[in-house]
Amino acid sequence: MTRTDKKSFLWKGLLLGAVFGVAGVVALTSETMPVKIKSERIDPTIEEMIKQARGLQKVGRWEAAADILTQLANDGHPVALFHLGRAYKNGWGVNTDLEQSRLIFMEAVRYSFAYRGETAYELGRLFQRSSGEKCAEIALQWFMKALDWDYPKAHVQLAKHHERGIGTERDLTAAFYHYEQAAIAGYPSSTINYARILLTGRYGVTPDPERARFWAERAIAGLEQKARDGSASSAKTLGRIYRDGEFMAMDRSRARDWFLRSANLGDAGAMHDLAQMLISASLDEKSAEEALKWLRLAATAEHGGALTALARLHLKQSFDLEPESAVELLERGVAVGHPGAMEELGRLFARGKYVPQDRTKALELARKGTDRGHQGSASLLQDLLQEDEANLTVIEKSTSQKSAKKEG
Repeated sequence: MTRTDKKSFLWKGLLLGAVFGVAGVVALTSETMPVKIKSERIDPTIEEMIKQARGLQKVGRWEAAADILTQLANDGHPVALFHLGRAYKNGWGVNTDLEQSRLIFMEAVRYSFAYRGETAYELGRLFQRSSGEKCAEIALQWFMKALDWDYPKAHVQLAKHHERGIGTERDLTAAFYHYEQAAIAGYPSSTINYARILLTGRYGVTPDPERARFWAERAIAGLEQKARDGSASSAKTLGRIYRDGEFMAMDRSRARDWFLRSANLGDAGAMHDLAQMLISASLDEKSAEEALKWLRLAATAEHGGALTALARLHLKQSFDLEPESAVELLERGVAVGHPGAMEELGRLFARGKYVPQDRTKALELARKGTDRGHQGSASLLQDLLQEDEANLTVIEKSTSQKSAKKEG
């Protein structure tokens, strides 16, 4: 079965998820969530087939694994649904399809089974990447459900939401609680963010260098262990720490090594960071080609920052890139919810550059980016509103003068 064939083969249960839509997600994450939840069927044969599929994934036989998981998903087995949802999210043996992934996870989460909390977490992450009006709130609700269902990694995302006021009011007390719980649960990438806040006194918090160092040392030790064990995200975070000279002396060579390790493990964020670090240095032709290679790979993985960064290079015509190609990159960046892409595309619509001039679209994009706490979008929104106010004043003044002449 080919990757394209699998999508049409998907089981009839997805129709239920399609009916739910966003409204169904809100209902499932509220206090009105149905009391009668399906129970996982324990069947040794099915469990063995899932083990077989997971084994195939580990050796890179993605399509064979997806065939088995799709077959079991057709029968409504929740563990198969969970792993198939991840396959569609990551493009493991099937074409990457975030909407299909969301629908599969929506069906799986109706079951009471071992991965229920992690399924709720995955749904939260998918809604974080969506650009709908209520997506941030829905993501927050799913993370809360994930925590209710004993998936402690949800503390990581809940800390971010409360820290930045995403989908809720900013609440630093709640953010700090979730950061510390994430640290206790063994998520050092989140702990280092907490240490940064304590060190810099961000958000008006009184700086506490001693406490910051305590959490930073704990986090860095955990990151190094995880990175050596093959964690791409931990290697990426170490790269950022060495790049920025946080809690230790800056070391761009070690930063590059960690970013390269993470990028080779497939982390799109590390690909983006490595490319940006190369671009910020004095580039020779070979380094420029390497930077563009990593940035394009990250963009292919639909990394919002990479899509926006690559679009900006096109707009500046850096490395002889064509500016018109920026529009498609920015549209993809907006589709995955990147506020920088919203700002840049909004500016193009405001000026009518490479796209038809459309102030309504410009305002819409600026508001979306502002709602995500993006300062560039907020600045664009302020400029657009001030221009509209100034234009309205000119029109009103002109109308008043015409009326005065008629009366005269």
